[in-house]
Amino acid sequence: MSDFDKAIEQAKADILPFESWERLPGESSSAFAAFCAYRDCGAERNIRKAVELTEKDERVQAKRYRVWRNWCTQFRWRERAADFDSYVEKLKAAELRKTIEAQGEKHRAVTGKMLDVVSKKLDTMNPDDLTQGAVTEWVQTAIKTEREIAGLTTAGNKPEPKQGELSFISDFQGL
Repeated sequence: MSDFDKAIEQAKADILPFESWERLPGESSSAFAAFCAYRDCGAERNIRKAVELTEKDERVQAKRYRVWRNWCTQFRWRERAADFDSYVEKLKAAELRKTIEAQGEKHRAVTGKMLDVVSKKLDTMNPDDLTQGAVTEWVQTAIKTEREIAGLTTAGNKPEPKQGELSFISDFQGL
């Protein structure tokens, strides 16, 4: 590599963001392909497993293993693969967060429509037509739902424990 090429590579490295799992300066295409095979083996990765996945001939596997082991050290495969895993997990978490937010928006839209229908129905109802039991049930349901939405209770109607609070004592009352 000429001095000019080195200068260009250095300028690109200074300007452009670089992720450790990308091809490193001085890393051959064969070494990078080997790293990719290693990286793509997942959390239980090791060099032997990566070699076995890419080569079926055992004699070639032995030779390849020695070369790949050297590349692993020279090009910091373990560190780079761990960086890649962290990056993928961050992408998954961001995607999950987007999905949860989108679902929350849909739920709020549906709930809003349902509340509008209930509100209209309540406006047209004659209060004298309601039984005491129905009114009591409606009030209890409204309060329970409101508390669940606020995070004050769970669906099982048990209060959520606050940080540092022991909440199992009530489970033993009456024993």
